[in-house]
Amino acid sequence: MDSLDRIHHVLVIEDPSFHREINLDAATYSIGRHSSNDIVLSCQKTSRNHATLLRRTDVKTNKFSYWVLDGDLQGNRSRNGIYINTKKTLVHELKDGDVIQFSGDARATYKITSDLPVDLPADNSNNYQTSLANSALVNKDTVVNPPVSSVNGNTNSSINTNKPLLVDSSRQISLTELSPQPIIEIDLYGNITYINSAGIIHFKDIHHRKLSHPLLENLISIYHQGQNNIINREVIIGDKTFWQTAHYLPDNKVIRNYIVDISQQKALEVELHYQTNLYNKISQHVAEAIIIVESATKQIIEVNAACSELLGYSREQMLQMNIYELCSASEQFSAILQGIIAAKNSFWGECLLRHQSGEIVKTKIKIDLVSSEAKETICLLISNSIEERQSTQGEQKELVATASEKNIFKQQMVTAISNATRSENLLAVMFCKLYFLPDIRANLGTQKSQELLSTLGKRLTSCIRAGDTVVHWKDDRYVLLMPQINGIEEVAKINSRIKQSVEQSFKLGATNVTLNGSIGIAIYPQDGTNIDILLANANTALERAYNSKKSYQFYNESMNSQASVALELEALLQQALEREEFKLYYQPQINLDTGKTEAIEALLRWQHPEFGLVPPNNFIKSAETTKLIIPIGEWAIRQACSQNKAWQKEGLPPSRITVSLSLVQFKQTNLVAKIAEILAETALEPQFLELEISAVSLLENIELSKTLLQQLKELGVYIAIDDFTAGFSVLEYLKHFPLNTLKIDRSVVGQLTNSPEDLAIATALIELGKGFDLRIVAEGVETQKQVDLLSNLGCKQMQGFWFGRPLEASEASKLLPLNNSNTETIEQMAEALAKESSNSDEDIDNE
Repeated sequence: MDSLDRIHHVLVIEDPSFHREINLDAATYSIGRHSSNDIVLSCQKTSRNHATLLRRTDVKTNKFSYWVLDGDLQGNRSRNGIYINTKKTLVHELKDGDVIQFSGDARATYKITSDLPVDLPADNSNNYQTSLANSALVNKDTVVNPPVSSVNGNTNSSINTNKPLLVDSSRQISLTELSPQPIIEIDLYGNITYINSAGIIHFKDIHHRKLSHPLLENLISIYHQGQNNIINREVIIGDKTFWQTAHYLPDNKVIRNYIVDISQQKALEVELHYQTNLYNKISQHVAEAIIIVESATKQIIEVNAACSELLGYSREQMLQMNIYELCSASEQFSAILQGIIAAKNSFWGECLLRHQSGEIVKTKIKIDLVSSEAKETICLLISNSIEERQSTQGEQKELVATASEKNIFKQQMVTAISNATRSENLLAVMFCKLYFLPDIRANLGTQKSQELLSTLGKRLTSCIRAGDTVVHWKDDRYVLLMPQINGIEEVAKINSRIKQSVEQSFKLGATNVTLNGSIGIAIYPQDGTNIDILLANANTALERAYNSKKSYQFYNESMNSQASVALELEALLQQALEREEFKLYYQPQINLDTGKTEAIEALLRWQHPEFGLVPPNNFIKSAETTKLIIPIGEWAIRQACSQNKAWQKEGLPPSRITVSLSLVQFKQTNLVAKIAEILAETALEPQFLELEISAVSLLENIELSKTLLQQLKELGVYIAIDDFTAGFSVLEYLKHFPLNTLKIDRSVVGQLTNSPEDLAIATALIELGKGFDLRIVAEGVETQKQVDLLSNLGCKQMQGFWFGRPLEASEASKLLPLNNSNTETIEQMAEALAKESSNSDEDIDNE
């Protein structure tokens, strides 16, 4: 029994339909009647999600035990409860021999044995699925049963809504308190018996209004009138819309309400409905035939009325057809489509199509690839037959083509706005107006003017990125769409390229023509959230630029200076890299128990000859946008490794050096090879390098993150996860990442003195790190009170201003022997660090 390898945790299930023994080794197991559970019970008296098993590991002894929780991890309890050794309970640490009663016919016995049974299933049965990493938020001190009070003779759950659900011994909170969604419970007399923190924050007046509050209004009467124990409804409160699910719990005689804010989804529904109607009206009234084809299958999924008129088929007939059935030369057409899909570009040319009568129709066709999150489609814009078009006037031909391209452009804007809304990205719409084009047309004639426009269109297309669109709008004006941008500096760079391209002379036969132009820009969502407003504001910005003879003008005046600064900053960063103006500062991570330096974080600074020492917050975003962060980051890693090796050669105690990786760096395909190359060049052993990666970077591409982290682990490099509170969705994947360190973000540490919610988050993060056996480091520690709070919560490793400002290598090296001496107290260390850091008059940001 002393050997961990020989201890086995076994759950013996006794159900009406089977008897089964399960070897427990996962972090969580869900138990219930529904087939989605890890352990499925057949007894109909059990709840769909009846109970949960949670594993908790003692990091000091590396031994673990299992706890059983009534209900699921979202705070939903079972209908009939669970009984441990005949006693009803909500949460219980299981001991050898404990009997768990789920219902009259379903029970389980928990065993701890040193010999694995011969007939024990090796894979924990087919019903087991990947467990939720959220279980690490629950341990033996978690509160799941609030105080009890009597209401009109009925016993109901109640809670003091003025205080968070915290236990003094461990400052843990219940799972319902961790929920970001409001949860409200009332009895059948309308009294509020429970409301979680999210509910208090969202509905501050609910205690005062009681049953007159929209969430509780008519709720009891609706329950009495209906036959169902579940009520679903939309509730409008002010300018917000909520989806309310009310469950009647007969055992407790209460109605529990789960509320979700769906305001954004409702706004999206209205906008999408408007955009869909707009598209339908446009597509059905244009003179050009439009065919939308599914990229993968080449199946026709939408056509307009003009397409039926051109080819003789009804809409219903064409929706049953493959695009190749309409093409006379299907093999050649197939090659064109494959080329468009592979190169992500467009096609403009002639095409022979089959009429329903069997005749061949010679047409002009424009093919574009249209991508969205849902699927990739191909849009075919087909003009009338060439024979018909030749009978029309040249101006009419140009007008029809331009109108069709406008309609397609507007539909692309509909898609782009929808995608930008869903992904919370920016997009840009730009009008480009040319000077003197009417004069050129008058002097050169129509043919050369058309040549000029065609050449200009090609130049504009060469200036934009893949996925952007350029369309000739009218006369001397073009419109451009950038459906996804990271910032206005991207738009400014495109405008600079357009200006340089347009100002180069155009050769039309023996004539050289020189043009100037102005560009007006509108940004979604700041300058508008629908097509008409964005186009109108881009046009307004264009007129401002045109009248003031500027090369470009944002609709929002303040963006002009921002864009100018962004372009100038990019040039300065490139110059700083070439002139070696970057430098590293170092800040220790102190272990309060031992007084030793566990690691040293290398912090990037920019020593500008005029501006002085520039902190990273002022230039990192620009470096990431321009991809300059890759060479800058590579320099930082190489410099940190070299410095660490130099300290070791000086005889200083070995310490691990920590360097941050940005998302752009983490996405490099050659990242692992580059790290290995730097380690080889600097002769630093890999265990003395720790790479710090944000949770957001890991979630960008889960599979890629797993692969890269595994390769870095095999290389011997340590991995720290930072900014963890940016998204708790990483919990599900955390156990799959080979991590060593979890950092508590400075935003959490900074609120510890006045925010119970952030105190709860810090507690949960610390317990989570312990559950995964990670080194836990709190950053941004500035006060003795923060040190005491974190220490009491179980976090013993910290860095921040309380221990001293980041120092240059020469100053930091003086502190290493001191920090690794067990004879010094933490107060003495802090005093020494502060003294050293005060010698520098650099005013840099806390790290």
